[in-house]
Amino acid sequence: MSDSKKQGFEELFMTRPASIEQLIDEMNSDVYDSLKLAVEIGKWGDGAGLDAEQIDFCMQTIILYEAKHLPEEDRVGFDLSASCKSKSAAEQTQTISIVTSSSPTNKKENEQESKT
Repeated sequence: MSDSKKQGFEELFMTRPASIEQLIDEMNSDVYDSLKLAVEIGKWGDGAGLDAEQIDFCMQTIILYEAKHLPEEDRVGFDLSASCKSKSAAEQTQTISIVTSSSPTNKKENEQESKT
């Protein structure tokens, strides 16, 4: 993580925002970019891995930041159908059948054979 980004994190979290709204208001684009990268690669800039709670918090923070600071078309997940090939291709369905190795009839026969 670059020194400017690290300083951005430190400044933001040293002030201890009173609410998530204040955190989002005081966040700069460097911190936002760092959070996005951390979620994408699953670890912080120093190499420490993110746990599930940290990933959830970062994702929520990213979504809230984007809602406040970015136009809709620049937000993560905007209009996924435009680039998703499965939406533009004809839908195909496939029926899957589950076959078990023993039917109830075979099970009863096996039980009778084991008693004799």
